[in-house]
Amino acid sequence: MSLRILAAPLLLAICLTNLAAAQESDGDQAAAAETPAAAEQPPAEDAKPTAEEKPAEEKPAEEKPAVEKPAEEKPAAEEKPAADKPAAADKPAAEEKPAAEDEKTAASPEEVKKLQAVFDQRVKEWRKATQEFWAEVNEFHTAGGDVKFSEQIRWAERESATRDAMQAAFLAASDLVFADHENRDARTFMAQSILYHAQNDWYEGLKDAALAMLEVGIKDVQLNVIAGVAAAATGDFEVAKENLKLTPAEGDEGLLKVARRMNFMLDPLQEAWEKEQKIRQAEAEADDLPRVLLKTTRGDVLVELFENEAPNTVASFISLVEDGFYSNVPFYQVVEHEFAQTGDRDGDGSGTADYRVRDEATGERGIFRGSLVLAKIPNPNAAHNPDVPGTIPDTGSSQFLITLLPFNPDYKELCCFGRVISGMGAISTLNRAKVEKEKDAPVVLPDSIIEAEVVRKRDHEYKPETLPY
Repeated sequence: MSLRILAAPLLLAICLTNLAAAQESDGDQAAAAETPAAAEQPPAEDAKPTAEEKPAEEKPAEEKPAVEKPAEEKPAAEEKPAADKPAAADKPAAEEKPAAEDEKTAASPEEVKKLQAVFDQRVKEWRKATQEFWAEVNEFHTAGGDVKFSEQIRWAERESATRDAMQAAFLAASDLVFADHENRDARTFMAQSILYHAQNDWYEGLKDAALAMLEVGIKDVQLNVIAGVAAAATGDFEVAKENLKLTPAEGDEGLLKVARRMNFMLDPLQEAWEKEQKIRQAEAEADDLPRVLLKTTRGDVLVELFENEAPNTVASFISLVEDGFYSNVPFYQVVEHEFAQTGDRDGDGSGTADYRVRDEATGERGIFRGSLVLAKIPNPNAAHNPDVPGTIPDTGSSQFLITLLPFNPDYKELCCFGRVISGMGAISTLNRAKVEKEKDAPVVLPDSIIEAEVVRKRDHEYKPETLPY
């Protein structure tokens, strides 16, 4: 069953509970429950990959991305980032608010009143941002002549601001529902927001929202699935284990298959995450890793590069950025629950930088949500011989992935050379485009990197050692 079908009991329960109260609601209250999708225009369901394209449970195919036409097996609103500060909405959900077990102390009427005021204000700000965004959209589409670079940037910034406002309202609704279980507006807003976030791989804040709905008595295993996947995506593995064990054994679509695959690798993933946290703490103390700002058609994405482990790969990436290689390059392949792939100017999966780099630091850094992974050419013999590598060695070039969910830590063929430190809301809401389209499938125009800019680097030359193609 699909995510929408499984979520139907959740929406039905909320709607029936609140039907009488909704009839007495005034216009502003009704607007507060307006579906968040209106602000974002999420991609059509038809544009998303089918279940058959997703990986086998024993070895997630997300870990075998392609540079040339990727195999049909499918393998990171936040606030607009400052150059060196992650957005608030991109913080892991575990940092945003404690899990439901810690929230059972009843809130006082004064606390509820304050939370209600915050929620009302956040919804008002979101509605205002949405109106401004659509005004920008209308102006953008009615402008004569070629679309100017400045207009693209302005549109992307407006959309990013709208997404930030939506996320702020979403988190405020979660706080309010924890404090006031019977709050109609917050519950309705959250129900629709949870579906939208889950369908778009937007996991920041999603775990706590799903737990809040379970806390108020909504009995729907899909909420456990969503909470479990979101917890695994944001590093809360105890919550992930508790909820993913309830995943139904049947169903092959949407987050169900993802949940079963994620449940299979939770222990090694938790071990890899703990190791990663120690490395990140040391990096934060040194505070000198290179950073690149990707200005995309969905907003800004700030990435930090792992020069300590992959110096040559980072040198290649920085030199390409400084040469303007990534300007107007599409995210030509965006696979739900898997990754977004870019770095090919032609957008058909075959483009390179006209050179290769040797494999570097494969398996040294775990691949988590928001990791930057150098793409390689898939090995055609891997499908027939499990003993051969899944990718051809030393075939990395300009193409890279930004992961939406973690990869299996046991898969160590790919180089993770950086991570997103703010802007995962923009990556999550990229159009779900594919290189190979099904017959009669609608054309989905890919989002793109408008411009890439190095905002920080170490004091030395970044000149990669390369191999000829």
